[in-house]
Amino acid sequence: MVRECLQGLVAAVALGPAAGCSLILDFSDKAIPIDAQPDAPYTDEQCAYMEPNNSLAEAMAITPADVGPAAICAEDPEDHDFYKFTVPAATASVTVQINFTNRPSGDLDLKILDSAGMMVAQSRGFLDGETIVCPALSPRCDALAPGDYVFEVFPALGGAVNSYEIALTITPM
Repeated sequence: MVRECLQGLVAAVALGPAAGCSLILDFSDKAIPIDAQPDAPYTDEQCAYMEPNNSLAEAMAITPADVGPAAICAEDPEDHDFYKFTVPAATASVTVQINFTNRPSGDLDLKILDSAGMMVAQSRGFLDGETIVCPALSPRCDALAPGDYVFEVFPALGGAVNSYEIALTITPM
């Protein structure tokens, strides 16, 4: 019977209504399966990665082996993640990169701060991911002197949330 009704409905679209069959479509919220979960931009584990690291004073030490995944999560006050790294003597370049998929309300930005908290460089693009290379011209960043630095991952716009992976590369001379 179901097959005949479906065939009749297909024919009805092309030729007109089929006798003895009807179809009722329910697009209300009650028709959504209760086990369907909305896609979240991050997991609890990603939110907890190296936490607490929500301020310059709480910056977590990171090495090139630490890649996450981490996340900027919905919090009050707004979530920012701070990671501390050390530039050794005889370093040719430093690359700090966060990889994420930019989705609505999910654009993240990146900046590097010196040990006093002064901004050294910042990347505020609109595509997937952000990268700062020191030394480089765009975004401008001079060669980093040996010492401790912090990079900050933060929402591009207020309320933006997203998961990301980290890539820290320190290239010797």
